[in-house]
Amino acid sequence: MFFRLLALFYNALPVRWQRRILDRTQPRFLVGVVGLGIDPRGHVILARHRFGAPEWRFLGGFLSPRERLEDGLAREVREETGIEIEVGPILEANQGYRWQRVELVYAYRTIGGIERLSEELVEVRAFDPADLPDVRADQRGIIERRATAAAEWAQKRR
Repeated sequence: MFFRLLALFYNALPVRWQRRILDRTQPRFLVGVVGLGIDPRGHVILARHRFGAPEWRFLGGFLSPRERLEDGLAREVREETGIEIEVGPILEANQGYRWQRVELVYAYRTIGGIERLSEELVEVRAFDPADLPDVRADQRGIIERRATAAAEWAQKRR
């Protein structure tokens, strides 16, 4: 009975007040978009970042408000590398690594641009999935599980 009355009261409120209530009572999460990039040889594109852990990892970052997921990944890769990409299917969704966030992992392939690394990156290289460098543990698992599917998607798009 209590929840029915509460629902009647809540539903009678203007939407802006409903949003304020939800905003103050629900946990917040960042939304991250990262990419398992595939080059024309079927190698995995990884970067060494200036900030954070020293291992190689995917390119990507956090979504901006009201930004489409795919657009967020394309923007992050372009900002960090100068490379233009075509974003493919979502390969995985997980809770992220060390942060309270939801992280979506997409396949992508390069389609143009001129490589020019931002100050955020130390180096970008492509690696054979069978001969990876020191990759962050959670992303190594994603590569092991999803690199073949990402490469097959990229090959069909060429």
